[in-house]
Parts: sequence; C-alpha cells; structure tokens
Amino acid sequence: MTLRTIKSTKFMTGAKIAEESDARLDSLNNEICITKDNTHKQKLINLRKRLQHHSSETLANIVYASQQQEIKYVEIKHLIDNYKLLAESKKLNPDDVYFVTINCCEGHINKKPYFVAPKDLANFNVKTAKNTIIKQLHGLKTAFGYVAFEVKYDIRMGAFLPHFHILICGISKKNIEEYFTRLYPLEYQFKLNRDTFSVSKKNDPLIYERPQKLKVVDIETVKDSEKVASYMCKFKTYMTNYQQQDLTALPYSEKRQDYHTRPKDKIHNYHLLFLDKLSLGEQVFCFNKGLLTNFISNQADKMAQNCIRMAKRGKKTGKLGKKALNHDTYTKPISTNKIVLQFLKYDSYKPKQEKIINYIKDHQHCIVIQPTNFGKSLCYYASALQLKGLCIVIEPLVSLIYDQVSKLNKKHKKLALAFTGETKHKDKKLKRLKRGRYKFLYIAPEMLKNIELENVLSKLDICMIAIDEAHCIDVWGEDFRPDYQELLNKLIKRYSDTKVMALTATAGDITQNVIKKVCNMPKKAKVFIGDLNRPNIKYSVVKKEDDGLQQLLDTLKPYLDKNNKPTTSIIIYCAHIDYTLGLQDILKERGIDSYVFNGKIDNKKEILKRFKKENCIVIATSAFGMGIDKPDVHLVIHFEGTYNLEMYYQESGRAGRDGESSKAVLFYCDRDIERMKYFAKNDTTKEKLKLAIEYMQMTNNKKRREFLLKSIV
Repeated sequence: MTLRTIKSTKFMTGAKIAEESDARLDSLNNEICITKDNTHKQKLINLRKRLQHHSSETLANIVYASQQQEIKYVEIKHLIDNYKLLAESKKLNPDDVYFVTINCCEGHINKKPYFVAPKDLANFNVKTAKNTIIKQLHGLKTAFGYVAFEVKYDIRMGAFLPHFHILICGISKKNIEEYFTRLYPLEYQFKLNRDTFSVSKKNDPLIYERPQKLKVVDIETVKDSEKVASYMCKFKTYMTNYQQQDLTALPYSEKRQDYHTRPKDKIHNYHLLFLDKLSLGEQVFCFNKGLLTNFISNQADKMAQNCIRMAKRGKKTGKLGKKALNHDTYTKPISTNKIVLQFLKYDSYKPKQEKIINYIKDHQHCIVIQPTNFGKSLCYYASALQLKGLCIVIEPLVSLIYDQVSKLNKKHKKLALAFTGETKHKDKKLKRLKRGRYKFLYIAPEMLKNIELENVLSKLDICMIAIDEAHCIDVWGEDFRPDYQELLNKLIKRYSDTKVMALTATAGDITQNVIKKVCNMPKKAKVFIGDLNRPNIKYSVVKKEDDGLQQLLDTLKPYLDKNNKPTTSIIIYCAHIDYTLGLQDILKERGIDSYVFNGKIDNKKEILKRFKKENCIVIATSAFGMGIDKPDVHLVIHFEGTYNLEMYYQESGRAGRDGESSKAVLFYCDRDIERMKYFAKNDTTKEKLKLAIEYMQMTNNKKRREFLLKSIV
C-alpha cells in the first residue's frame, strides 16, 4: 500500500452542505425515474425525503455528524503528532506506529474476501464485521488505536469490497504481521464468479484473479499526519465532503491517470444507501480504549453544542468550528524549545536544528546552509517564537510566501501575514499587524517601498529578520532585481539591533560574502554548513551533438511508457522563455506531452497544481520548483549550460527528495559557453562562470560530484 496517493479531505461549511444536499437530491430523482428494482426504488425515495428539507434542525444534525467525524480526525492526528513524546514517558517504543489495511473476510486463512453486489450493499451487516475485527484487535494486548470502516467499489468486479483501515500503536511490525497472518493470509490469490461471488472452481472461466497482501505501513514513512488522519476519516456521512459530491467510483489504476473516469451506472447512490445506515461508531471506532485514553482529549460535548448553535443561525453558516487556535506570541513569547514543538505540533528537533536555535538566542547573526528537507524554516520559527515582537521573513517569490503562510496559519489562527501586491483588504490587515495580531510577516523586499507598511513597522518591535532562499540576494540582487539588495540592506540597517538569520541550501564563499555585506553581518558571522551531498542523485553532463534533441529524447526514453507517458515527474530547465515553448512543440510532434512554466504564462497556479498531483513533464525557466515540496521528481534536465553552480545545484536538487535513485543531467555546447562569457560583465559573475565551465568540461563523474560540492559552500 502506498500512502503517497492519499488526498486530504476538507470539512464542510453549512452553506456547502446545503448546496451538496441539493445536488444529491437531483441525482436521486434521476435514478428513481430509471430504476427497475422496486425495493431499491423505495429505499431511494425514503432517502430523498430525509434530504429534501433544510430546516435548522436537519442542518444541525448534518453539521453535528460532520463535527463528530472531525473530532475523530483531530484525535487521530493528535495521537500521530504526539505519540513519540507520550510513548517515551510511558515507556513504550516511540517508533511502533503502523497503518494496516485488512480486507473483510471470515477470519480464516482459506476463505475468500467478502465481496458485496451493489443491490445487496444496503443489507450488509456492518456490526458483524465490526465485532469480528474488534474481537481480533483486543487480542493485541499491548496495542491500541483507531479503526475506520470503508467499502471500495471495484469496477472490474462490479462489486464492493468492505475493508478496515487500522492505526495501531504500541506493537512492533513483526508482531502485527505474525498475529494477523494467523487470522488472514499474508498473501493469496482468489478467483471469483462475477454472478455468484463464490470462489470459482477449477474448470470455471476465470473472472477475476489478483494477489492480495496484508498491508502494514510504517507511519514514519508518511510525513503529513493530516493526510493519515484524513484518510482514516474520509468515509464520512454523505453530507460532509464536497470534493466527492458524486461519490464517483474510481477504476483501479496504479498510476492514477484515470481519476475522473466514472462507471455507467450511478454507483454513488448505492454508497448513499450504505452510508445512511451507518452510525458514526461503525465508521470510525477505537480498540483497547483504556490504553488509548491517555493519548487523546475528548471535546465532543463542546463541539456538538457549538455546531448546533451555528446551525440555528441558518443554512448560510460558514463555519464548523475553530480549525486553529488563537495565540498571543507577539507580546508573550514562548519560554522553551520544547514548548515551541508542542505549539507548532512537531515531534522533535534534529540535533543541528536545536544547535542553530540555541545559538541565535545568544547572538545576533548567522547564516544557515543546509540541504533540502533539513527543516530550515523551523530554525527561525522556533527562534522568533521565543522572542518578543514581530519576525519579518523575506521570500523571493509570491508563491513561496503564500505557501509558507498557509502552513503556519493551519497551525494557529493568524500566526502569519502575507503582504504582497496581490493581498486583498490591505488596510484591515495592516491594522491587525499594528495591534500585534501576527507573529510572522512574509514579504518580498520590493514591498518595503510601501509607505503604509513602513509606517506600521516603525511602530512595532521587530525581533528577527529571516531571509529565506538567501542565495537569491546574490543571484537576483544586482541586475535582475536591483531592489532586492538595496531595500533589504536598508531594512536591516534600520533595525540594526535585530537578530538576522539567512537561510539557503547553497552559498559558496563569494555568495556568503555578498549575503554578509547586504545583511550587515560581520565577516566572521557564524555559518552553519550541513552535509549537502545527495548520494541518491546521479549527476552527469552531456555535450550536445547538433541541436542535442536526439540526446534529450534518449535521456527521456527510460522514463516514458510505451504510450510516451512519463512514469515519474520530470523537469526540463531552459535559460530562455522561447526555448521552453519551442521544446514543447518539438516534443509534442513526437507524441510526448508536457507543460510550460515561465514568466509569461497566465495559468501558473493550474500548472503547479497539476505538477504536484500527477506524473508529468514540465519545461520551465529557473524559478520553477523553488520551495515546492514534490518528492517524486526523478529526472531533472538542464537543456542549456549553466553559468552558476549554486543555482544549478538548487535546481537539480529538486530531484530525488523521496530518497529514491534520481538523475540530474546538464546539456551544454560551445555556443552556450561563448554566449555566457559575453553576458558575464563583472568579476563575481566571471568567477562563477569559470567554475561552471570547469564542471561541464570534466570527464570524471566522481570528481565532478566532489567539485560541485566544493563550489557551493
């Protein structure tokens, strides 16, 4: 089982619930007109009657069901986020948290999984299945956790497969597997007759054959606890998930390229009937509750009253309750590193993170050069939260600003403010900023020209200035964005007593000196340099023959299937906008689809959304990918030579973030080198270009890696 495909659900507002109810009602009416099954028809009519009135009481019940589901979501997420900390205090193994999927069957090794025909789904006895799994799970004496029940539609069988998702804490993977393989087969195959759902005899035609495996996933391999908790709670009452308003049955596909394909029959109405007969306790429940109690907090009564009060205000209510807690960290700093972890809902620090945080408490400046996925943001989060006042965070791209602010505000309400040219209701937000309602202000340096913002900042305590992607000070700060250096330097000088932390994944000696100069740091300012080697990335250089196109196609070929669809995500960088468009046309002529991302396209958000969700090829200019956490990019190609190895390392480093084997391929030709020499106007650029040319012209790949690593720090 791969948790990479899990999609986080969204809990609904009252207005969306009412809107979805109308959509479901229309669908029920349509199916009633065409159904030939009188029993099924009557069940649908009864269901329709319950949905067609949106009184305050009805809406309250719907919202309450959603709120109850959210309580379970919060409890499960809390357990995942805090288990390590709590396990250590209770002398449990903090690494023993697993996610298990078990198909419903009779609990004996030679029995078939329980497939259910759509017409029989509403009569499926959930309680029997629930009681069986509960009884089995109680046999795990030291374990506890949550169980979620779900039915999955298999389009090939035309049937539902009921199964359980289980979060198991307090027992090792080996013991889980040993225990369940006594009850269920670890791996088996079955052949089913589609009409009778019985195991096919030897001479019967093969209807369906597929190996089944007990799925036990180490929770540590899943970084986002929200996704796991949401996955456990995703099969909510039919009113709570607007994103799945059709309850579309998804055909099986490993690559998930056909998400939106829908079977001919309106299968979601069978889901409705099934869901309508389930109580919350049969959807998400816990086992060995006595062991679980100390790990969760119960807010059910409070949340229930809250949602009923909101429902009484009418169906236009837009809130289901607080998703994030309020804070007062501007005036009341947090006292210790440990409490910061709890506040931000992190498990622990990496040793080097805490070293950086402790250093800046007693000093004014530092530069942090650490690899991707180190967690550089947490260094300035934790430092600033222990200081009174506002932390200003400088980011080079608007997309990065909104991404970072969104993450922080999910932790705590109004923890961070994004102030950009796109920000709406600026006056209102500046008033809040002036009153100390935010702890972090995210801006690009150019926004420091805004007079209103400057006036507000002059009246606030500024505790820290954090410069994210600090290599951009050098790369973008002279010709491309001259204000980058000038305005940043003025800001830091204006608040000369404020702590300054510059963070990046690459900065050679030249870049470090530029950062120190612009950020008004002493020459001997502390620099924290991590191990930047990425052994899972294979670096190679290709000298172009002719236009290099055939070599590019040869490089892409191992990553394409027989239909020329990419089997992984691929980025192709070009130095010029025209190259991105031209290369897209050339690939299209050969049946290879791709997206283009550059400064002139209008649909940037759409391309980023697709890039994050699917395997695709993106042909882009250099800014693409900065700050985007997409782990499964396994090929990064630079189709034109590079003039700056630090930039090249940053861009090529977007490959292999999941730790899997990946490639970074740099193409160049003599014409590229001559062009770059022509545009290298100052000594700094010429020095960096000299290093880049030496790297490209090397023949020994092992020495090339060593040379690259020496050049970027």
